[in-house]
Amino acid sequence: MAIVPWRFGRALGRAKTHEIPLHERLDGVAVHHPRFVTLPGLAPLNVGLMGASLLPQIIKRRLQGRRYDVILGAYAFPDGCAAITLAKALRVPVVVKCHGSDLNRVPQQPILRAQVSALLPRADRVVVVSKKLGETAQDLGVSADKIDLVYNGINRERFCIRDRAQARRKLGLPAQGPIVLYVGTLATHKGAQDLLDAASVLHKLRPDVRVAFVGDGPLADAVKSAPANVLALGRRSHAEVAEYMHACNLLCLPSWDEGMPNVVREAHACGRPVVATEVGGIPEAVHRPELGQLVPSKAPERLVEALMIQLDGPEVAPEQIVAMAEVPTWPESADALAQSLARAAGRM
Repeated sequence: MAIVPWRFGRALGRAKTHEIPLHERLDGVAVHHPRFVTLPGLAPLNVGLMGASLLPQIIKRRLQGRRYDVILGAYAFPDGCAAITLAKALRVPVVVKCHGSDLNRVPQQPILRAQVSALLPRADRVVVVSKKLGETAQDLGVSADKIDLVYNGINRERFCIRDRAQARRKLGLPAQGPIVLYVGTLATHKGAQDLLDAASVLHKLRPDVRVAFVGDGPLADAVKSAPANVLALGRRSHAEVAEYMHACNLLCLPSWDEGMPNVVREAHACGRPVVATEVGGIPEAVHRPELGQLVPSKAPERLVEALMIQLDGPEVAPEQIVAMAEVPTWPESADALAQSLARAAGRM
């Protein structure tokens, strides 16, 4: 079940709530989208509202003969916290998987932090996508022996070494000159404005360098009106993102907080180095100089320095980057998650 919040008079991302189907099939799996009411400005109520919406449906399924060995809540708040309350009521083991902002940003609000701190330690297992996120979970009261580290995987068939010149021809990108690639939401907390500021400086220092932004968000108009060395490519499919990875010289992710960003692992799987901020689990991915450069967050001037060092330095062979990065595949990640679920259910 992928629960959809019903927001009054407000769009949900790129789609309105009523546009999302109640049922669909994804990769052969039947997916249900029950709704729960969420009230603007009253986020602390979301755990109770979500749990109240789901309980009747779960009870109905149990009366129909379905049995659950374990409940998995993906994202700590409100989904994970709601999963914990449901699991305790139903006396079923529960696992919560934390991804980044659910532990890095949500607990910055005191009331929400109190809820997460009260409920998250009651989970049978807590899965985190980086070691740093595991430390954050411990700060919120989760016992270290309950935490399982499960790195997200990547699609190795899609994100792999490809010829850069061929990819540029396919995408219609300039054949000459370095390309710095950004992939993600065009938002301030993702460092998009920091990279725009750095791009303005790069335009003067290295006019041959282009900075390509793939994604959309609040800063989309700022990206479109940026200097000529900035390419505003908009939102692209996952397959197209891989093509842009193949076409670029390096990936830049100047985010202010992260769990373990997939784009960094995908870039490494394509044999591309990364310039990123030293936040969250990023240092666990960029753990050698051959894999890229790390800079403080909110520091465009340091970003320029790191980009210049990376662009002017000797290019590391893509095969060497892939070997050093040791990025897991999705099946490997799924196996690790299954083991965590089995531990919670008492089968390991």
